[in-house]
Amino acid sequence: MAELITNAIDITRLRRVALRVIAVKQALDGADFIEVFKFFLESGQPEEESVRSAQRIFRGGDVRGRIVFTKDAVYLQGLAEVHTFLRVAIRDNRPDLVRNLFAGRLTMADALRLSPLFETGWISPPAYLPVWASDLRRLAAMMAYSAFVSAIKLEKVSLNRVIELEEELKTV
Repeated sequence: MAELITNAIDITRLRRVALRVIAVKQALDGADFIEVFKFFLESGQPEEESVRSAQRIFRGGDVRGRIVFTKDAVYLQGLAEVHTFLRVAIRDNRPDLVRNLFAGRLTMADALRLSPLFETGWISPPAYLPVWASDLRRLAAMMAYSAFVSAIKLEKVSLNRVIELEEELKTV
């Protein structure tokens, strides 16, 4: 989430992680190292990167499949969960929950459950807040914008419509 909010992630990295999530599923379903390697190649990754991606999935596991390293799948799941948690915390006017997340190794449920202890001072607030989490108005704007644009139905939009709309506006 921090990579996304700070613009430190690009579409290439996001695609690489997404491909690894798909490959993890294939390996859990029984695909072996070579099959996963070929999946990466067929997905357009160079040979060297395909080997590294397959190695990452099978490290500590079994190259024959079914026993693999699933950390990449957790990354995308966590991204979606944290994004949703932040949106709901902002919607419900609970900026304290965003702050609480940085007080230690807390889950989102911990941040919520322990909130009364933060309020009473039994648990100290975090010593450090990343810039993106310290300006809640900015974070709220980003989350609101994200929610808005995710509702746009792209199948109803075409690049040609941009030209048509400009022409229509000229005649008004």
